[in-house]
Amino acid sequence: MELFAFDLYLEGLHFFTNPLMFVASAFGVLVGIIFGALPGLTATMTIAIFIPFTFGVDAVLSFAFLLGIYTGAVYGGSVSAILINIPGTPSAIATVFDGYPLCKKGRAGEAIGVATVSSAFGGLFSVFILVIAAPFIASIALKFSAEEYVGVTLIGLSIIAVISPGSLIKGLIGGVLGLIIGVVGMDPITAFPRFIFSRAELIDGVSVIPVMIGVYGLAEMFIQISEQQHIKIVWQTLKNLIPPLSEFKRLTPSILRSSVIGVIVGAIPAAGGSIASLVAYGQEKRFSKRSHLLGTGIIDGVAAPEAANNASTGGALIPMLTLGIPGDPMTAVLMGGLIIQGLRPGPILFQQQMPFVSSIYISLLLSVVFMLIIGLLGAKYFARLITFPKNYLIPAILVFCLIGSYAINNSIFDIWILIISGVIGFILRKLSFSPAPIILGLILGPIFETNLRRAVLLSDGNWSTYITRPISLFFLISVVFILFGPYIWSKVKTSR
Repeated sequence: MELFAFDLYLEGLHFFTNPLMFVASAFGVLVGIIFGALPGLTATMTIAIFIPFTFGVDAVLSFAFLLGIYTGAVYGGSVSAILINIPGTPSAIATVFDGYPLCKKGRAGEAIGVATVSSAFGGLFSVFILVIAAPFIASIALKFSAEEYVGVTLIGLSIIAVISPGSLIKGLIGGVLGLIIGVVGMDPITAFPRFIFSRAELIDGVSVIPVMIGVYGLAEMFIQISEQQHIKIVWQTLKNLIPPLSEFKRLTPSILRSSVIGVIVGAIPAAGGSIASLVAYGQEKRFSKRSHLLGTGIIDGVAAPEAANNASTGGALIPMLTLGIPGDPMTAVLMGGLIIQGLRPGPILFQQQMPFVSSIYISLLLSVVFMLIIGLLGAKYFARLITFPKNYLIPAILVFCLIGSYAINNSIFDIWILIISGVIGFILRKLSFSPAPIILGLILGPIFETNLRRAVLLSDGNWSTYITRPISLFFLISVVFILFGPYIWSKVKTSR
């Protein structure tokens, strides 16, 4: 852990003598932009669908592909946000405020160009911060014991429950459902089988990947089928994709400020790009000299949220890589990609797999560069994607879901898990439940249970061990504050 940031880059540099690394990254970015530009097909769903196809592929190569999808999909959402007033991904929600008015003014090309360059700047800034911050956080996390890991996992579950769409209760229900699913399989301490119902396939627990594809991919397709909507498109020739240098000089303070916001918000477990973009847009209204024009169609209103949501990608990887706590639903799914490669994110990853961690840094940097190139060169083609007939698209994605779920273990049983998860995910989405807490509960549940029971065993059944350790106590207090702080604050405000 004594390596400097520059050394971390050199550790994994030899992987990139393989031309396939560049091909995998570029192809991942292309796939991400395509799926991100299509309304309703979220970045999380895209990563979940394609993770199974990396099974059996070298971990470094597969993650170059997945990080390409991650970066490309977050950016791709801006295309439909600008052209048809529908965010292609949730992280592009603030881009519509000025992006679509610009489109109606005949400046769609300029808006997409600024969105692309701002996204690239935010992405590059986040890589820089990731390289500096991650090793230091990991070195601190290496001092954690079982009690601290219980607190960290509880924080992750609590935050994602709080910010999930709908009520706090619904978020907590989703998290508990994920925890219950995670209990299935062999007991981590006694190796006694639990809730397997005489099915040998459940000995190792419920496979994470089919569940993820089900609640994100299959459920999303069911939603798309049940809610067919007519999309109004303002067609125009995309021109001025690269605005004058003077325009970017004027926008530099906004882009830099929004990039900082994006990294900070992204590093908060479960916050993600959508919150980052909204916060950045809000700060633009506060600090911009043209704040009174925001919402009427100005470039500033596109640059700020796009820099922020792409900066959040590197920020979200910080807690995921260092603590094993996903920064957003997309990194939660990326954790699944690491797990099927036999890698467990956390401080041990930095200690034992430093070349792989270094390759992640370089892959993320490479994907941002490809996003800039492919985004500018292919803008007019991506703009046409939004009219792709759904009667062809949805069956194709359903096939991807089925093949991907089967390919992990070559098991028909996993297809049944996929279908059941998809139906449950569809019902929960109709009831305004978010799938994110379920996935987080499923991934973090085994970590939480193992460390909870290990700490109690090592302390001879003394539960006070969680409050006698300062860091563990701080984490537990943070959980209480996260869950009940908003309620207490609202009561205090109403009592005044």
